Amino acid sequence: MADPIRDLSLPVPSNQIDAFTLLPRRHGDIQTAVVNLVNRLAPRVSPASQPFFAQKIAEAIAGGPNSMVNSMFLRQSIIRGGTATDDQVIEGLAAWVTVLFDLGNLQHDRGRALDLEARIPDEALASLSHALAKSSNGCILAVPHIGSIELFAAHLKDRGVDIGFVYSIGDKPTPTEQWIYEGRCATRGMPIAFGRRSTGAKIDRVLGRNGVVLMVVDVYPSAKYKGIVARVHDAEFNYPPGPARYARSGTLVLPGFASRRDAAGFSMNILDPIEYCASMPEQEAASDLTQRLAVHIGGFISAQPAAYWLWHPIPNDPFLAVAQRQRTDLLDSVAASHPDDEATALAVEAVDSTLVA
Repeated sequence: MADPIRDLSLPVPSNQIDAFTLLPRRHGDIQTAVVNLVNRLAPRVSPASQPFFAQKIAEAIAGGPNSMVNSMFLRQSIIRGGTATDDQVIEGLAAWVTVLFDLGNLQHDRGRALDLEARIPDEALASLSHALAKSSNGCILAVPHIGSIELFAAHLKDRGVDIGFVYSIGDKPTPTEQWIYEGRCATRGMPIAFGRRSTGAKIDRVLGRNGVVLMVVDVYPSAKYKGIVARVHDAEFNYPPGPARYARSGTLVLPGFASRRDAAGFSMNILDPIEYCASMPEQEAASDLTQRLAVHIGGFISAQPAAYWLWHPIPNDPFLAVAQRQRTDLLDSVAASHPDDEATALAVEAVDSTLVA
């Protein structure tokens, strides 16, 4: 096994020196502090050693009260059906930092990023192949916010799948959002920004070529539309209406997931398509498909809660709504924490100066 600390003494390839450029950070911006650290470490640390550093960075983030920890605490508690421990919060944050390493690897050295064991059952590839052969309008691969989603998309692309992916980004992307976007584009799939006038047309373009559109569906990040209510994690969540809407036009919807990456690599899986009941009234059929999709997605999350990495703010945050309706004890814990995001960002930067001197 690679020695994580020894990795830092290795020379950096000349074509990756630009990875050291620091992104501008606003006061209290923990995410940018973490991205800057990952951006500097990724070219110097072997992919096998990166989960070790992700854990150390997550521990630094969780070293004091802050909004990122509070958000992860709420979400880990709800998906686990209890009250998340400090270690479980750190696991979720480490999963997110590992995803950032994947994005850094993809944009700086795609071959290196994919030179890891990528396990996928033959049955999963057969299911996708059969679905594409059967579908009249491509396929939607519906996944949760667990594991190495971008590596999943990149490996499918390299296996000959015509793939696009729906992602969220601000109307005026910050340099940090742009960095994340560049990593996603390095999957070589077609990027499709959520909530734009062009979103539907781009999805149609990929599906019209009998391709695959990857959608992350466990939350619906819309401040304007409610989505479709599904029951999961013993609570009501809003799921995106897209899978059901496209299923009505002949697109097949397949649940799938990627595992959290470790030193060796990661695994992927794709299940058989969920049947759309065209004999039902349209609204009932949409609710039926969405609920059955949510059962699969919720099951994936419950089986791998440590791989669930979504801490980011969400419009009409469903986790916050669940806590307000059913788990006010979680809100009491958060309210008592007195977050100091700037102190955490500075603590992450101190880790930066220690590891990347």
